[in-house]
Amino acid sequence: MTSGEIVINGLMGAALFGVVYSAYRYDFLNPSEAPGYRNIRDALKYGKPLSSQWKPVDESNRVGYGIFALSLLAFGVLLFAGGRLVELIDRF
Repeated sequence: MTSGEIVINGLMGAALFGVVYSAYRYDFLNPSEAPGYRNIRDALKYGKPLSSQWKPVDESNRVGYGIFALSLLAFGVLLFAGGRLVELIDRF
């Protein structure tokens, strides 16, 4: 494993840790309101709306949504451009 791969894997781990940390620390998910099988079936069959398990953005969880979005964005960039970044790091 080259030094570039180690750096990129470490950054990907840090990005995933940011996702987990924001979901744990900032209260923006409510799993008890997640739709069940019957709700999903009724939504597909009769067009009924599904309840959301995401809480609305307010002052208490705005930072959590930001950390969550930036961490997912960073992970996506590293996932798709990781090979090129590894080559760039290995040149130095």
